[in-house]
Amino acid sequence: MTENSEKPEWSFDTWAETYDQEIATGNSFDRYADILAAVVEVANIRPGSQVLDIGVGTGNLALLCAELGARVVGLDPYKGMLAKAEIKLAGHSDVRLAWCEDPFLSLPSDDASFDAIVSTFAFHHVLHEEKPAAVQELKRALKPGGVVSIGDLMFENAQAETAGLKEHDWLDETEFFSRIDELSDMFAENGMELICQQFTPVAWVVHATRSKES
Repeated sequence: MTENSEKPEWSFDTWAETYDQEIATGNSFDRYADILAAVVEVANIRPGSQVLDIGVGTGNLALLCAELGARVVGLDPYKGMLAKAEIKLAGHSDVRLAWCEDPFLSLPSDDASFDAIVSTFAFHHVLHEEKPAAVQELKRALKPGGVVSIGDLMFENAQAETAGLKEHDWLDETEFFSRIDELSDMFAENGMELICQQFTPVAWVVHATRSKES
């Protein structure tokens, strides 16, 4: 079980050059396309929906949302990733990309701004002790009745994480993988029920809806 409390220096600006080619191989990103599609589906995105994509990366998830007619804001702390996303999304005038140093914890948005908040393969970069605050921030930015939808590397609980890290040696122990049982409690504390679907031994799609009364 990992209990890291310091963020390592990840080299995503360098990885931006090869990211799309690597996900196409399906090695560390088994069922990548299925996971992105599921994140979009459960987010109930419609034409005109205001959507926030946290950790937009090279723009793959934002592109799916834009193709459904959504108005998308994509945030990322890595300028190399944003540069790739800008090229990919150049033909979509309803997409706005922006740099944000710590998007899960400090969203540059007003309360109740978005119909959907989506993210893929980014939440595991949030420190374990910061995840409760991140969930609160997601709820704050979400409109009543809106959906937060996350696809990421996760484990059912601490025991599953310990076993998974041994079995899947490509996983980086310097990252902060969510545990479904703990994450469910965090959302419950904010009045939101977390619905979870497992896609691979290490990848899940989870979503929760903000109550229209909250």
